[in-house]
Amino acid sequence: MKVFISFSRADRSFAERLGRDMRALGADVLSDDIWSKPGANWDQGLRDALEASDGVVLIVPAPGAQKANTAFFEAGAARALGKPVVAVLPRSDPSRADEAPSNMYGLAVFDGSSVAPESLANSIVTALKAA
Repeated sequence: MKVFISFSRADRSFAERLGRDMRALGADVLSDDIWSKPGANWDQGLRDALEASDGVVLIVPAPGAQKANTAFFEAGAARALGKPVVAVLPRSDPSRADEAPSNMYGLAVFDGSSVAPESLANSIVTALKAA
């Protein structure tokens, strides 16, 4: 299973840990390193990665986070391509529930702050395989 993880810069370390845990479960996690190099065609690299993925994990960025809109755009593009998308809240904050974009409704949402990272990765891989 190939998985694309979409995240804002502020959540990079969380996304990298999740990616390592998902790889340990046998998932092939696609990295942004491929198209983020100087001179790379970002648009085409992103499209290729989304098309190659079997599912997408959206690390829900905090409101106002740098590049937050990019993460939501990537998740929307994945949905438009018919890819299953799951959302992960990296930090628990019940007050943020009302801030979730309307296009997130209908997604499986995981609270990444309340479970062990390995368990979170297992739940996400299981959900994407079932989708």
